[in-house]
Amino acid sequence: MSKKKYPIRIPRYAAGIRAQESRSGSGRNWWAKRWQDVIEGMGLGARLGRGKNYALSGQVLSMEMSGNRIYSRVLGTREEPYDITIDFIAAEGEAKKRIISRIKSEPMTLARILADDLPTEVEMFFRDESLHLFPGGRLSPGKYDMTTDCSCPDYANPCKHVSAVLIILGEEIARRPSTLLALRGITIKDLCGED
Repeated sequence: MSKKKYPIRIPRYAAGIRAQESRSGSGRNWWAKRWQDVIEGMGLGARLGRGKNYALSGQVLSMEMSGNRIYSRVLGTREEPYDITIDFIAAEGEAKKRIISRIKSEPMTLARILADDLPTEVEMFFRDESLHLFPGGRLSPGKYDMTTDCSCPDYANPCKHVSAVLIILGEEIARRPSTLLALRGITIKDLCGED
């Protein structure tokens, strides 16, 4: 039986957002390492490796955040870029209020978040509300805390284009961990506002 041969496809040149930390393979802080571990633990296989190559070569043309949604465009082998959306389950209602209250009740925790640091106890605050701070957690049968979509024809989800966006997003979170909180529905404005 002969193996099916696929043509070699090389992505088009793009001058988009280039990953920096992915070259070394590890982040510089605990939350960046956790993000990386979670992404690597998603069972993406070769799609993660291709996504890293895309992230390093600048194939991610744009990435913007609106609430708990990431919109991105990634250039692959085709002329038109692919549209990607990543939706995170946000803390809502009383659970959100309790997480905010706990952060605000500990001035040092709040100060560290405002100084682009992420105390480990913040993850515990989410866990205590049966929520995940980092992606990939299962909330109930069939329902995950993050969903991804790409306009590419790949049947796999997440695909290499989504993987590239997750890598770039991870670098943003490494620099500004408040981004991770914002993806979960808790903004700096929430943390600094009146109760």
